[in-house]
Amino acid sequence: MPDSQHFDYIVLGAGCAGISLTLRILNEPRLAHKTILLLDRSPKQQNDRTWCWWEPPADRTDPSTGLNFLDHLVHHHWQNLWFKHPDGNIALNIKPYEYKLIRSIDFYRYGMNKIGAAKNVTVAFEAVTEVNAEAGTIATPNGNYSATQIFSSVLLQEPTLQPHQLYLLQHFRGWWIETDHDAFDPAEADLMNYHTSQEHGCAFVYVLPVSKRRALIEYTLFSEVELESEQYDEGLRIFIKSQLGLAQYTVVETEHGIIPMTDMQFAATQGKVIFIGTAGGFTKASTGYTFQFIQRYCHQLVQQLAAGQPPKLHVPARFRFYDSVFLRVLHERKIPGHQVFYELFKYCKASRLLRFLDNASTFIDELRIMNSTQKRFFITAAIKVGLRKPQA
Repeated sequence: MPDSQHFDYIVLGAGCAGISLTLRILNEPRLAHKTILLLDRSPKQQNDRTWCWWEPPADRTDPSTGLNFLDHLVHHHWQNLWFKHPDGNIALNIKPYEYKLIRSIDFYRYGMNKIGAAKNVTVAFEAVTEVNAEAGTIATPNGNYSATQIFSSVLLQEPTLQPHQLYLLQHFRGWWIETDHDAFDPAEADLMNYHTSQEHGCAFVYVLPVSKRRALIEYTLFSEVELESEQYDEGLRIFIKSQLGLAQYTVVETEHGIIPMTDMQFAATQGKVIFIGTAGGFTKASTGYTFQFIQRYCHQLVQQLAAGQPPKLHVPARFRFYDSVFLRVLHERKIPGHQVFYELFKYCKASRLLRFLDNASTFIDELRIMNSTQKRFFITAAIKVGLRKPQA
């Protein structure tokens, strides 16, 4: 490779993970001398995602989660949530948690403005033609770059799924809709609404009102395959008419996405490359939740870099095991996915369940949650997970 421009760090990908990591490096005084290249094919200029997560009020938030510094970007938040199901609707008391929403465009703009003002950061929008992980070099049509460390939110090669591993998808389409009359209560949201057809897999709808006349309606599925584009739209139309009673509304924004739900182990590093975001295993396998884990693990990563420690993602083994068991239950469909979630929310305190989904529960919490399930299905799945061959 011809002579290249050298940086301490190259961050490959200017999406959620790349921007989050770069901001945290800039906020860490011990890394203030580091030079950084943020590299992506093109800038993010649309509201292509909505990110939600739960956390306690700011004065009770554990600093290790790394979420505090984003609070000013929160577009809306709720404490009154619903789990809705044909067998019964459940009001969820999530205190002391709040369920928070950030629009991706607000995050992109804030992040890129902060990054663009930093003198030690170079931003380049170029296509990457080659990454040499061992040498720590990146080639583009406009030039070559090298770094002591590369952080990539893009996989360099597809991992191989082993026979004992599972790969499901969380796939969704969301419509931001507006009405010409008051149709929503912005103090309440549906975390999961199962009053929708289950013919394509475990399907539910988020209903997230941010005002009396504006809400995000997101049709979400857990299954092995995507739907045709029109099937997502049809699911949204039917739900909005039958469950919300709306015949007239305007779709002002659309978002679509696919998140892997897999117990396949992604490589944490390759040569001088450290993987971040979904490529680094930051997505929670059993739920697809990613945003809060990106913030937590980027925070941990920066603290390790600042302390001169080898960067390492730490997820307690028992949570990986729980994720694998839950994926297997969803995959085998011996009990429908919607019924699994109904029983969890019916028999568990919502705050305890959220701690569990956040990998922050105690063993006592976990025993109580296990006792709320139809244990024969989960025990069978646990045995299969426990007996499977370890990944080579």
